[in-house]
Amino acid sequence: MYNLKKLHPILVEDLIRVGRDIDGGYVLSAGQIEKTEILLSFGINDDWSFEADFCKRVQMQRNKLNLSKEMQLHAFDYSSKPSNFLRMSLKNFAASLVNILICKISKAKERGRTAKCFFMLFVAFKRFFQRKLHHNFYPKFLGEKDDKMFIRLDTVFKNLPEEPKDLSVFIKMDIENWEYKTLPQLVPFFNKINGLAVEFHELDIAGEKFEEIMDLFSTRFDIAHVHGNNYGGLIYDTKLPMVLEITFINKAMGADSNILSPHQYPIKGLDFPNDKTEDIPLDFN
Repeated sequence: MYNLKKLHPILVEDLIRVGRDIDGGYVLSAGQIEKTEILLSFGINDDWSFEADFCKRVQMQRNKLNLSKEMQLHAFDYSSKPSNFLRMSLKNFAASLVNILICKISKAKERGRTAKCFFMLFVAFKRFFQRKLHHNFYPKFLGEKDDKMFIRLDTVFKNLPEEPKDLSVFIKMDIENWEYKTLPQLVPFFNKINGLAVEFHELDIAGEKFEEIMDLFSTRFDIAHVHGNNYGGLIYDTKLPMVLEITFINKAMGADSNILSPHQYPIKGLDFPNDKTEDIPLDFN
């Protein structure tokens, strides 16, 4: 069982929400946006609102400063290949036609709507992930080896087009339990990373691994924000969320590690429930 008191965020005065107001959005420091030249995103599924918002904010900042160099986005998810969206669209379109032929009109309409949704995802994906925009997508899961389906975190860093500057990288990670096996690979690159937004899963059974990760990261990072994912619910017979979204900020970013945040969590206007049920209150005392 993890200790919530040890996760009390420090005071970060320029917190903003990036991405949509439901699942897929994360809270981080505006200063991290300003520092970022490379955004690494692991876990896209069918929602890249965080990536799109992050890129837009960075571009606006660079336009104000008359900087010509574009921020790079490198996104990874084997399950989000655009061909998957197109295949699901065609599959549901075919099912809609079959239901029309057998006079099941309501089911035909439902399948038709689903086919349209997947096709729109396909179109939106192709519009956003373009190399000419420096929005790069790789059909790979993050893992412990390099092969056709998986790539290691250290390999990702070694394959970047150029050596990243100190504090120039931000990482978003939502990879369904693989965070525990892959995050330790980041140790040699800690000085390059200004922060991370990580979703930690199944904390009822992964508590020990979670504590190890937190101890490892505490040497170079503070906690800027914590949010309980209400979709995951609570650990049995506790008030502890089963899933936590944690934003880390590199100590070199300048925030005082000794001043704890006075906010009540969730923070009104920044935090939102991941589904229609009530959000989970967090008590760090």
